[in-house]
Amino acid sequence: MRKAVKRAEKLDEKDLLILRELELDSSRSLRELAEVLGMPRTTVQDRINRLRRIGVIKGFTVKLDKAKLGKSTLAFVLVSFMPGSDISQKALAHEIAMLDNVEEVHLITGEWDILLKVRGSSIKEIGDLVIDKLRGMRGVARTLTCVAVHSVKEDP
Repeated sequence: MRKAVKRAEKLDEKDLLILRELELDSSRSLRELAEVLGMPRTTVQDRINRLRRIGVIKGFTVKLDKAKLGKSTLAFVLVSFMPGSDISQKALAHEIAMLDNVEEVHLITGEWDILLKVRGSSIKEIGDLVIDKLRGMRGVARTLTCVAVHSVKEDP
């Protein structure tokens, strides 16, 4: 008996154009989007529905101006995992992800084990996060914090 293998659905040029426009501004109406793309509204709607159904589009969101929300300081924190802890590296990463001001958590290769993207109102606030919370978590051996002085390109 052969096991059924689900193949990834191919995306054509129209799909890619729709995705690019949605990434630029997903708040536009279907009519506006169709006009920009030069496609019928129903075609755009059907394709967006298909892209959602197959999981290419996971959802729609908003891009926030973090500085206007009082979170203008951005930093990246490298975390070294302590082997032999009573927690796994993945479980530690999930616990870290629950901390306030932690925007992203990535398990990485190399000298460090976990990479965090954190944001706060000041360097002090980020320092408090690292010193008072992160370094006290079981499984954290050491950290290295790098504050961003300027962002050229950043995803939401």
